[in-house]
Amino acid sequence: MRPIGLKRGYRTPFVKMGREFSELNAVDLSVRLIDGILEKNDVPVEWIQHVIFGMVVPDPEVYSIAREAVLGSRLDNRVEAASVSRACATSLQAAANACAYYHAFPQERSVTLVGGVESFSSTRPVLTKKASRLFKAWAGKEPILKKLSVLFSTPPLAFRPVPPSAREYSTGLTMGEHCELMVKAFRISRERQDRFALSSHQMAAAARQQIAPQILPVNRVSRDTLIRPDTSLQALKGLSPSFDRTEAGTITPGNSSPFTDGAAALFCVSPALEEKVSPDAHLLDFEFVAVEPKDGLLMGPGKAMLRLLERQRLHWEELDYIEIHEAFAGQVLCNVDAVNDQSYRLARYGTAYDAGRLDERILNPWGSSIAYGHPFGATGARMIYQAIAYLQGNKKQRALLGICTAGGLAGSALITRP
Repeated sequence: MRPIGLKRGYRTPFVKMGREFSELNAVDLSVRLIDGILEKNDVPVEWIQHVIFGMVVPDPEVYSIAREAVLGSRLDNRVEAASVSRACATSLQAAANACAYYHAFPQERSVTLVGGVESFSSTRPVLTKKASRLFKAWAGKEPILKKLSVLFSTPPLAFRPVPPSAREYSTGLTMGEHCELMVKAFRISRERQDRFALSSHQMAAAARQQIAPQILPVNRVSRDTLIRPDTSLQALKGLSPSFDRTEAGTITPGNSSPFTDGAAALFCVSPALEEKVSPDAHLLDFEFVAVEPKDGLLMGPGKAMLRLLERQRLHWEELDYIEIHEAFAGQVLCNVDAVNDQSYRLARYGTAYDAGRLDERILNPWGSSIAYGHPFGATGARMIYQAIAYLQGNKKQRALLGICTAGGLAGSALITRP
């Protein structure tokens, strides 16, 4: 297995939907990020021959976010581009695609810019099926009487716009509703979730100075706006549940990641070019998995991470940095309990490998998505170079990342430094 070089990247500040970036769409954020990266000149622009970029929430005006990002930025228009989407692990998938390419063709002398973006501020409501049928009929070449028939048979309420749905098509439940089922099954208390969320904010606030060099200002915003260093356990306890509004509900806005605008990117370096472009770390291994949604939609990170550990014959204690993406505090904690449960590992993850015990207190030492926010397409890239920065700053060697996604999918990556 050939490790593929990674060059630390940059990101925009992460801000709450509808706030500082409300006038910028996904292309705007991507272009501003890429132009800012080019100004840094960490990698000579002539070596950048590929862009793999993704976003999750569709924009009907943008058929390929990667290509539009190239065309709108200062990159040469002859740089080829591919768009990807794997829900919350989108930019992890972008990095994996680039590394797999260089693994297959190590003689290629190029660098690939990988990353992703999300602009929840730009999401638009959609038409109902009946309204859509009407507009299609009137745009076609049907006889006027047939068009009028469709018009008069369409009820007025059909013209009410429908907001974008966060529900899983296959199950009809949102991620939050699925997570409520998970925390009940694993008996994860509200207090444990709130304490974990509080720790995320505290860790992220303490790491602001280390994170700052990764952030490129946009619209006069130069830092993340969602980190709440002044929050408290008491404040988190006062929030009402969001998905199960009965007394049994435990998932709140305080222990969940918010809808966020932002973009992030980094470089993957061909082995043949490492003498010209020195990597900051290497992607040693990656894994993507699926789990049965009814067993826990967001239980994939534990499975993906365990597979990597088993393949590399590593244990939790041998890792210097572990981040599990915080879609919800409860989702992280369910995965922690799962990997520590021998019977669960065997029955649900299909592995008897014992990687030791994972202590939740060592997770996410610089905070994660509850504190920073979660632009779906950008989170994977943010996690990769945050891990690289941690390893560099602390002179450590190994980082393991895990990301849950929609559909019962998940991804994981093992990053190393010499």
